[in-house]
Amino acid sequence: MAKEPPARRSSSLSEAAAAAREQLSPKYVQLRGDQLIELDVVARELQAARSHKGERITANTVIRVAVDAILAHRDRLVGDTEAELRTNLLAYIDELQQRRPTKGA
Repeated sequence: MAKEPPARRSSSLSEAAAAAREQLSPKYVQLRGDQLIELDVVARELQAARSHKGERITANTVIRVAVDAILAHRDRLVGDTEAELRTNLLAYIDELQQRRPTKGA
């Protein structure tokens, strides 16, 4: 009897990524003390400034947004060390801010 070929996956990688996007999974990350403090401050400020009081904004929320921003601009992650990666990414962000038109101009 001939062996049947393995069934093809019906979902593409992008469909799998979309499904995975809806499910949160823990990821352990080591943060410096100053990062922990500032992260909590940012989350509290955003939480207090919300116009819609539905979803809570936490430090984890801010981290997920930061990860999405990094992934959207992954081509700007250039360097051999954490310091180089940070410097290059922050330089890109500064460049974007400089290009932004100022109000009233």
